Amino acid sequence: MVDRLKAAQERNRHLFGTLHGTTPPEVICERGDGVYLYDQNNRKYIDFSGGPHVASLGHGNQKVNEATKKQIDKVSFFFRAFWLNEPLLELAERIIKFAPPNLTMCQFCNSGSEANETAIKIARQYHVERGKPEKYMVVSRWQSYHGMTLGALSVSGHAIRRQKFEPILHQWPKIPAPLCYHCAYELTYPDCDIKCARALEEMINQVGSQYIAAFFIEAVGGAGTACMVPVPEYYPMVREICDKYDVLLIDDEVICGFGRTGKWFGINHWGVNPDIITSAKGMTGGYTPMAVVIIDEKIGKVFSETGAGFMHGFTMEGNPVSAATCLAVIDVLEKEGLVERCARLGEYFFQKGREKLSHHPVVGDIRGRGLLMGIELVQNKETREPFELKRRAANNLQHIAMNHGVMSYPTAGIKNGVSGDALLVSPPFIITEPVIDEAFDLLDAAITNFEKEFLQAEK
Repeated sequence: MVDRLKAAQERNRHLFGTLHGTTPPEVICERGDGVYLYDQNNRKYIDFSGGPHVASLGHGNQKVNEATKKQIDKVSFFFRAFWLNEPLLELAERIIKFAPPNLTMCQFCNSGSEANETAIKIARQYHVERGKPEKYMVVSRWQSYHGMTLGALSVSGHAIRRQKFEPILHQWPKIPAPLCYHCAYELTYPDCDIKCARALEEMINQVGSQYIAAFFIEAVGGAGTACMVPVPEYYPMVREICDKYDVLLIDDEVICGFGRTGKWFGINHWGVNPDIITSAKGMTGGYTPMAVVIIDEKIGKVFSETGAGFMHGFTMEGNPVSAATCLAVIDVLEKEGLVERCARLGEYFFQKGREKLSHHPVVGDIRGRGLLMGIELVQNKETREPFELKRRAANNLQHIAMNHGVMSYPTAGIKNGVSGDALLVSPPFIITEPVIDEAFDLLDAAITNFEKEFLQAEK
């Protein structure tokens, strides 16, 4: 086994690029089963991060595996422009069934970044076809993260991911994130008058509404805000502002979509209908690359009435194997009531997380919704002072947690994009209460070890 690991680490030098800049790992992922992953030595790890945020059904679901194989045996690929694609037609119908009622059309692609890139271009061409070509800017929020392609990164407000590419990004305007734990205005809810939502109208008026095409959101925050949940008034106010100024509301549900927060889409918690939803991770369960952009009927109507084709597309978009796989994932989610289970289990998940972790001096805040949790790490709990970014606190804690047998996802740049660390945990929807207990016990032990290393270093 040691020789095999060394050989894998050596071959790893042929792979270019890694998001976190980590050294070659000390383990090979050998297999997965349910909520567990196993290494080359058959050691078991609880997949408490779900991929991250991907493995909604867990690993090795036979219904999904069989559906994928069945489609491969029939036909694995054909160019969608020349043929009707029955698995994809059915998938679109199924997605529309669970989407907000105004969203009636789907554009498929291969990743969350592609989906957000696609949404930007749909918004742009929609206004062009309506005779408003001056509308081109996309407003978004600081600390948001929408993907790695240039358009998606342009609307992202996560400074760490942006900084090396700033000269080639669109310098579109951004407003503060509605993250109460680090309020940009140093106000306290509810006396704040929801200034973070009113900031959108101020920005639109400052720039000129005639130039604003869309406003990008994450219903519940992802990596950039560690599962930020806006206050109840926020999205209804944002929707009203967008309507007032003829601005499309684009909801990035790459993480939240397909049940992660306990509803089919995260925005459902606020009772607000966006004009476009993008989604990816949960709709695939990690079994295939796939993403979707779900579009308001009014947008499709403009394209059909003008006879305009959408000048966009990908060769592999909506391929029949990925479509059949996603259909099987949705079948399992629906027939086994996993979205509803996620909502019920989410209450226990947060109860146990706070019970087992809140006492730690480095745990500043625990937030999120359903089975999506952000655990923010702080150097000083009273002042909410973060660790210095160069110390890579979240990455170090993730490594310690993995050594304890539990997987989590590290992120940084929570506070103003330049400091603040967090761990995100988002287990498969099939996880049980005893395994949740075990996972938090392992994280508890890992954080204790982390504190000995990081807090003592400060003394």
